[in-house]
Amino acid sequence: MALRAVPALRVIERHPAFLAMAQHPMFAALSRDQRQRLLHAGRVEQLVAGQVLYSRGDASTRFFLVLEGQVNLSLHSRDGGEKIIDIQGPGQVFAEAVAFMARPVYQMTATAATAAQVLGIPSHEYVEILLGNPKACRQVLQHLSSRLHVRIREIEGITLESATSRVARLLDSRMPPDATSAARIRLTETRQELASYLAMKPETLSRALRVLADDGAVAVQGRTIDVVSRARLRSHFDDADNPWPES
Repeated sequence: MALRAVPALRVIERHPAFLAMAQHPMFAALSRDQRQRLLHAGRVEQLVAGQVLYSRGDASTRFFLVLEGQVNLSLHSRDGGEKIIDIQGPGQVFAEAVAFMARPVYQMTATAATAAQVLGIPSHEYVEILLGNPKACRQVLQHLSSRLHVRIREIEGITLESATSRVARLLDSRMPPDATSAARIRLTETRQELASYLAMKPETLSRALRVLADDGAVAVQGRTIDVVSRARLRSHFDDADNPWPES
């Protein structure tokens, strides 16, 4: 694992991590000086594909901001089976809720699915800053509450919805915010990773994509999926009036 310190403060505002922090709810309400403090205290880590960043049960002293690549959060069964719980890409933060636990330990295993670059942020430093910033505290609570709501909705989908509905909802959530009818989606995950995340077998995922393609909702070419008609895609939701909220 390659580690390197964040640059000196005089150049820190041009650092990609500083710019990424300003866009995320965990940091947006912090002052420039507070973000600089966190970035100066943090460490940028270069990960190779397949590298484990931390394992479930490890003591937690940091949470992470993805700068490049993809990190999968997963649980493992006793027989070695893996269940991907979340997929994190550039601009996303993970393991942040653990920072507020009385005895912080990581609840899942984090593995680089591709070559990745992450910023590790010391939890104690972040919590110390929050204690003096009520506005940032409120924003963090809103963010964590929103994440919880998303997870509940996803569990509902996994337990109550058909495979085609789950795939349609995921593709709809990956469309750009300004897309009204058509869009191109480039998946970073493999079919196996995506199937694990959606709690289905890869062959079930392939069947669901064929159903959407046969209906004219999407066109599939490898990891590139063209949404031809968002209306047709959403018609496959089991509950068309209740799309997944955005995280």
